[in-house]
Amino acid sequence: MVTRNLAPKMVLLYLLKDFSSTHTITILAKELDLSRVGIWKILKKLEERKYLSLKSVGKGKTSTLIVNINWENHLVEKMLSFYLTEEAVKQRRWQVNFAELENVIDFVILYGSILHSPQEAGDIDIVGVTAKKNFVKIAEVIDNIQKTQSKKIHAINFTESEFNMELQKPNKAFIDAIKKGIILFGQENFVKFMRDIIK
Repeated sequence: MVTRNLAPKMVLLYLLKDFSSTHTITILAKELDLSRVGIWKILKKLEERKYLSLKSVGKGKTSTLIVNINWENHLVEKMLSFYLTEEAVKQRRWQVNFAELENVIDFVILYGSILHSPQEAGDIDIVGVTAKKNFVKIAEVIDNIQKTQSKKIHAINFTESEFNMELQKPNKAFIDAIKKGIILFGQENFVKFMRDIIK
């Protein structure tokens, strides 16, 4: 159950990470384990602060309220970056293990079974997004990190446009990586990337 204090943060993060879906009050209530009344109150507060927009589609009893992030409010980007950083800090072990990547990559997503059942995980899945010119350096850094890991690192690198194409296909594996993964580094870059996809 999401607590009242965490709920606004969870709503905004959910809207960011579950970018490929249409968000309604019913869906948000179900996904965040909140009542429809509870989610409505949270959404109205976030709308008042101009963090999100509520748009009615259809008429009368069949109308549906669609919920979207309000990218016109520049505070939203800062808040989302901060929330993603908070998530990453909870995975401090992996931030330390992959610290060498921080300065050679735009953003890194850690995803898969390593997050929820590390003992049983067969490998460590990461996606890196950066300029093509950094790919060789990243491969060298990953090889170096691999020497300190007992599990195989499964790293996939993309340029922004390549990753965008994968998401637009849509490639379910990478959509799930965003939805359920952790942004280890480059939270601000990730938010800007997602803003351009969602807008």
